[in-house]
Amino acid sequence: MSWLLGALLLGAASILIAMIPKPRLFWGSAAIDPTSFPWIISFMLYGPLAALLSSLMGALAIALLSPEPTPRLGAALKFVGTACVWGTWWALMQAGVIACSGSALSPPTALLALVPVAGLVRCLVEVPACYVAIPYYMSRTLDRPVFPREALSEFGGVGRYVLIMSLFNLWLTLLDSAIPWALVYPTDAYKTWGTW
Repeated sequence: MSWLLGALLLGAASILIAMIPKPRLFWGSAAIDPTSFPWIISFMLYGPLAALLSSLMGALAIALLSPEPTPRLGAALKFVGTACVWGTWWALMQAGVIACSGSALSPPTALLALVPVAGLVRCLVEVPACYVAIPYYMSRTLDRPVFPREALSEFGGVGRYVLIMSLFNLWLTLLDSAIPWALVYPTDAYKTWGTW
């Protein structure tokens, strides 16, 4: 299977997953959102261009079809957060930290080494982004202006906000990494369908 066809199929799968209602936390994020799993699988099987294509397809579907109060914001945050994961892996491959191929991710030790780095990058991007996004989400759901100070009070202040959002993004990074990895490598899917 070509990388383009694989990316399109995985992007289509993410669109279907995006339409499934998910449990939401008080600040609007889904507690568990497997929409991004096909995006990471796309990277593992076909590389960064395929991951970008399937991620854009899924994010566009969220932006256009999601019933949440701020679908475009949710789509942007999901896309950026997941791109931090596979983008960090790609950057580390380009830097020579690990081999530049999908099979380089097959040993569990590779995953254990890469997940914390990707999680840190995701936190550095998403925690500040959500400082702006969460008040916007709350303003839309409460139908009145909500400023960052009020939104942060829901977390118990700035320190707890940073802690909670960091732990949440590390959790998402772990899920986005471990579940696709378990579907691709122990099953030998990367040998059957992978092209890089």
